[in-house]
Amino acid sequence: MKLYRLISWLLLGAAAGCGDPGAPRYAGTTPPVASAFGACAFCHDPESSAMLPVAASLNCVVCHVDARPGFAGPRHRTIPTVSLVPSFPPSGHRLGVEAALGACAYCHHQTAADVLVFADRLQCETCHTASLSPNFGPNHRSLPDAAIVPASPSPPHVLGREEQQWGNCGLCHYSASKAMADRFGAPGELTCATCHVEQAVGRFGPGHYDLPGTARVPSSAPRGHQPGQEAQWGSCAFCHNAEARALETVLGSPVELACSTCHEDRTPGRFGAGHRGRPDRSLVPDAPRDPHRPLPDAAASGSCAFCHAGFANNIASVVGELACTTCHREQLAGQYGPGHRERTNPDLVPAFVGADHKLGALRPFGACAFCHRDIGENVVASDAGDLGCMLCHEKRLAEFGPGHRSLPSAALVPSFVGVRHDSGPARTFGSCAFCHRSTTNRALEFTHGRLEVSCELCHAEATSERFGPGHQSIVSCIACHGTDRKTHQDPNQGTAYECAVCHEPHGSENLFLIREQLTTPSGRTAPVRLDNLRGVADGGFAGASTPGTGLCEVCHTNTRFFRSDGTGEPHLTFPCFTCHPHALGFSVRP
Repeated sequence: MKLYRLISWLLLGAAAGCGDPGAPRYAGTTPPVASAFGACAFCHDPESSAMLPVAASLNCVVCHVDARPGFAGPRHRTIPTVSLVPSFPPSGHRLGVEAALGACAYCHHQTAADVLVFADRLQCETCHTASLSPNFGPNHRSLPDAAIVPASPSPPHVLGREEQQWGNCGLCHYSASKAMADRFGAPGELTCATCHVEQAVGRFGPGHYDLPGTARVPSSAPRGHQPGQEAQWGSCAFCHNAEARALETVLGSPVELACSTCHEDRTPGRFGAGHRGRPDRSLVPDAPRDPHRPLPDAAASGSCAFCHAGFANNIASVVGELACTTCHREQLAGQYGPGHRERTNPDLVPAFVGADHKLGALRPFGACAFCHRDIGENVVASDAGDLGCMLCHEKRLAEFGPGHRSLPSAALVPSFVGVRHDSGPARTFGSCAFCHRSTTNRALEFTHGRLEVSCELCHAEATSERFGPGHQSIVSCIACHGTDRKTHQDPNQGTAYECAVCHEPHGSENLFLIREQLTTPSGRTAPVRLDNLRGVADGGFAGASTPGTGLCEVCHTNTRFFRSDGTGEPHLTFPCFTCHPHALGFSVRP
């Protein structure tokens, strides 16, 4: 009887509040959750009700150790530490939407909140596959290896706002997801599913999505989802990376050419073979043999080389001086195709080298030949191909067009062959005729004894300077004529110009190459005609009808006979050299 009375009192005490003045007081019938959580449900019914969905894996005693065995009331069980419960829900045992992650959300609440957006696809067990301990606490579940999670974010489970937009893929393939987010922000043209088709629905790990073949991704970036500077060409650089890198190498940026310039979108929103069109010849008349990759020399012409590869190859040798834009100014800004750049005009290009832009035999003349083809052809035909344009037109005065280069001075070109640069019959003298036209024309008309017509017979290169005053040496007359002739009052005696006071070595209408104009000792220039060898006769040594004009008279002012002013005593009339031979310097024979 006493035993029954004791049991009754104990039950009454439990129902009244476990005997502790501060304990919760139970009033009512046995709660339904008592079958899951036992005695705890009598005093902690709201918490027990909230945790009922996870009762199969989580019980009160997992986290709350009995601190005062046999006693119920405040602090009769412990509060778990962060080593056991790293992140507890702020609302106590009541979970919100993060309950989708199950029991894990009670101890890893912040993690559950971080991955909640992907709860329809991922559960904690997706990555933490194995239970390592029947109890809860540190390391109670396995951590995924690189086969399951190749690249996790840091800290784990936490994705930035932009990475989240690329879906749950970012939790296991963070480097790829971040690269895409950094490049594009939110998914637009490309998503992960654009290239990777799901192979094992609802499962994760190696092979759960396929790797695209070359039919889907012809040329991927060397670092997968992380192209370099070529990424400026947008989503195309991820599947056509080799082409994007070729464009970046030549152009640097897509300011002039973008992929969409030539390739129209045929299947908006879809990718794969044929999703963009190939340009026709009206848009790209002459693509490089290897599309998107002009030859290195041609690439110097920039974007033009991608549509006009042949022209770019042909002008490669002069691209440092000439660019396509020099002659073809833009007409339709930002557009391409027929007429997008204007053709040049005769003011800018007086004589074009030809529609194929090939220099051919005019290559030695460089950029000049593109606009002055006729001049280049005339120079070549004149056997003066060793002359470069810059020898005479040294200074650049303007970009291009009329007067863009300087004209040579008289010191450099004493007697020019003419604006057509055609020496005509004087071509036998080669390049010399271009600067010494009057001399070569005279040499053509007259001969110097039996000598063949050739400047090099008497003039050898004298200086390192290719052209200009003194660039060729002058041979002395005695080199051929010996010393058996003496000059007469020659101020140039002993020099290369000895004899040249009276003789014109390049030819004269007078006999013996006597100059048609003589400079007298007094500095006066006197015309002379010597077409016969008579002593006193017009055209002889002494003038008959006009005394003082003969060869031997024009210089004499103080002689006894035949003075330049027409005076003097009468003298013998036979040829002067009869008594005054050249061999004696025109002195009287002894």
